[in-house]
Amino acid sequence: MNGRVVIAIALLALAAALVFAARPHDVTADERIDQITTELRCPVCQGLSVKDSTSETARQMRDLVAQRVREGKSNADIEAEFRAAYGDWIFLSPPVASWSGLVWLVPIAALGAGLVLVTGRLRSTDTPQAAGPSASEVAALRERVAREEAAEG
Repeated sequence: MNGRVVIAIALLALAAALVFAARPHDVTADERIDQITTELRCPVCQGLSVKDSTSETARQMRDLVAQRVREGKSNADIEAEFRAAYGDWIFLSPPVASWSGLVWLVPIAALGAGLVLVTGRLRSTDTPQAAGPSASEVAALRERVAREEAAEG
């Protein structure tokens, strides 16, 4: 009985945590700045986001994002400004709808085409069936086996 009470309390605590985590909350300016700078690539660093980079360029970009957030611009407006200046390259995860999305779509399309080709080949019913030996060939083989057994024995 005591174990059931502990399990019930644990389930209630888990449910309360899920309800608390799922509640809507307003995103703060700092959270927006962190989100945007995490998605932007540092132009002078290799593979680092603007948020993680220590370069002067990244610091200036962070300051620009903070200024645009204080001005009340939306995330989409700020991202569009950086896209206009640098192109889609500036995003660590470029949008799939752009030309860079082909990097993701071409391998998937090639894999799909390969699967269709293999499936078509395996299901092909017009492959010729190997014909079995004729009665005269079977008789000739039996005769040969009999001669070889007689020669050995």
